[in-house]
Amino acid sequence: MNAHDRALTGQNSLFEEVDFSSVEYMLERSTLRTLEPGETLLQPEVANYHLYLILEGELRVHLMGQETLEHASLVAGECTGEISLVDGQNPSALVVASKTTRVLAVPHDTVWSLVDQSHEVARNLLAIIAGRMRNDNSALITSHSKRAQYEHQATVDALTGVHNRRWMNDAFPRVLARCALDHVSSAIMVIDIDHFKHVNDSYGHLIGDVALKMLANIMQAHLRPHDLLVRYGGEEFAILLPDTGIEEARSIAERLRATVADNEVRKGELAFKITISIGIAPVGNGGKLEEYFGEADRALYRAKESGRNRVVVAD
Repeated sequence: MNAHDRALTGQNSLFEEVDFSSVEYMLERSTLRTLEPGETLLQPEVANYHLYLILEGELRVHLMGQETLEHASLVAGECTGEISLVDGQNPSALVVASKTTRVLAVPHDTVWSLVDQSHEVARNLLAIIAGRMRNDNSALITSHSKRAQYEHQATVDALTGVHNRRWMNDAFPRVLARCALDHVSSAIMVIDIDHFKHVNDSYGHLIGDVALKMLANIMQAHLRPHDLLVRYGGEEFAILLPDTGIEEARSIAERLRATVADNEVRKGELAFKITISIGIAPVGNGGKLEEYFGEADRALYRAKESGRNRVVVAD
């Protein structure tokens, strides 16, 4: 090992606060290796028997052996391969050179000899492993947070902030199954803004969006905590009322209808009122969700046909 490489090796985190001259002789069986950009150093399919001290260059760590899932970068003064060396298992990640990189490959038995010889080396190796685990835990937490965020975005309507139809297709059947086990009745409501096309044509789609958000806010404020509200599509919303008889559902629907009719849609100096029509279908302890929605939709159609701004219960 020439003087330049010796200096680089002594600066590695493995030898922090270590009298390198006292342990240098133990690295005689270590070998220098030069990696070209894109060359693989470690991979999950191949066992590892070395600790690699990075002298120059940069390595990229990719989780699960997928080059597109970059996890971290390792630079001169750091090392890699320590975890697989300690637990005796294959590497858990793919490590690839991102540029021309030189590493010192220290055999596993040499590593253990260094640990036996120097308490400082042992401490440094533990610190390296602990730091790697801490970083991996942080990455895992970040990954879970991002996944939760993506899942939330996938199931929530971006405009109104209420759940969307995708969420409904999972949540409604689960709640109905629980109601069936408890032998309680439920009801489904389908709500539609009256003459919504006229609102968009008269004021523009941005004002139509304001009307949709106002309606969603009113319903969220006046429904019970266990009621399930979704934007069913366009200007339509659906509500599942668990453990609710048909007369109670009618009362809830009438309260929503009247509250919406009493409020104004406001945007700047513009103010106007909207009304809604509601169709309700009772849900028993059997049948398919689509059938109940069909009944509620037919009731909604009759509400529209009979003058709008009203509540109609399915036969």
